[in-house]
Amino acid sequence: MRILIIGLGGVSRNFRNWPERTLGQALVAAGHEVMALTYWQPDQPHLGLSARVEEIDGIIVRRVRPQLWPGYETIAALETLPRPDIAHVIHPRNVLALQAVRWLRRWGIPIVWTWLGPYHDRWLVADRERPYESSVHPERLIYSFRQLIRRGLQDGNWRDHWRNYAIHRPLRDVTAFIPCSHHEAQVLRSLGFTQPMTVIPLWLDMDFMTGPSPELALNVTPPIIPYIGQLTPRKGYDLLVAAMPAVIARYPQASFVFVTHNPAQRTELQRLAEKAGVAANLHFLGTLSEEQKLALLRASAILPFPSRYEGFGLPILEGMAVGVPVISTDIPVINELIRDGEDGLLVPYNDAAALANAILRVLDDAALRTRLIAGGQRAMRERFAPQQLVAQVLATYQLAREIEGA
Repeated sequence: MRILIIGLGGVSRNFRNWPERTLGQALVAAGHEVMALTYWQPDQPHLGLSARVEEIDGIIVRRVRPQLWPGYETIAALETLPRPDIAHVIHPRNVLALQAVRWLRRWGIPIVWTWLGPYHDRWLVADRERPYESSVHPERLIYSFRQLIRRGLQDGNWRDHWRNYAIHRPLRDVTAFIPCSHHEAQVLRSLGFTQPMTVIPLWLDMDFMTGPSPELALNVTPPIIPYIGQLTPRKGYDLLVAAMPAVIARYPQASFVFVTHNPAQRTELQRLAEKAGVAANLHFLGTLSEEQKLALLRASAILPFPSRYEGFGLPILEGMAVGVPVISTDIPVINELIRDGEDGLLVPYNDAAALANAILRVLDDAALRTRLIAGGQRAMRERFAPQQLVAQVLATYQLAREIEGA
């Protein structure tokens, strides 16, 4: 089968576990021809999206300028690439989708979509950083040209309504959905989508995660407790800083290591740490290579992931894969990944004290730590094995082809 993946950055040498890359990698390993159409972003070299055309893990990658309209590069790339048997679109704010889906429908090519986090949608939720504290507005989404005209005539905000339409219109032309969580499937159903849905979680490049890593090039004292993610309220970096004093009171040498490729709130991070009196224990690394991140995880005592919202939560799987106990928030999607007390710990939403207590439980209790590590690695074998999950993806592709008569 010839498969086209349409993502954002997606397939990059710089990130081993981005979902477009792991999907394509597994499909290639299963004997299929895989192409990827993704964003060209030379202005952000750390993302590794500067080459217009390259091959990664057997995936033929074509990068185009991210543009909703007129999308000439997207259309030109689609005309140049071999005609796919099926297309798999990934991400809710994929600006390539408008023109790509129109082109695919013109040729009768089945389309599946992994939305990958419905509450990343700024039109759907009032606050993307704290969606579970804000209101949800499905009535704001624009799917038809008639809705677009009516909204524009009502308030004159044509530009925003056009973007709203361009982002959401392609969803109506999807043959089948592959939600990455039951929560995502539930939201899609609540929005009125009736297409077939098969819930299939994401997975990791396990050859990389279990392969060699360099020595950790970092002079810090154990226990090492990393933060891996964007410095945004949604990721809960402030909650980890608030939990630090209680942990440091018992483990004065503890090193809290912050890794991020989005340091927008670094100043606020430092301010919070100084206010809490824990700045000496905070080590800001910024962007790390995948190899150095793997070395950091393997050297860590625990992986806190205090998110306020996740479309999925790949760092949780990364922690499980390398044998680090994971602590995260008891919110939708995450509580589908973690079975509390078995392969990780869940703490209440927005509760820094509970996060600190959970960290101390794992640091203090060797038996608990051993049980969580074993449970996490069992989960990776039984629930997140790439060969098992890609077989489910392929079955959904076949269903979509049958629906379209392909």
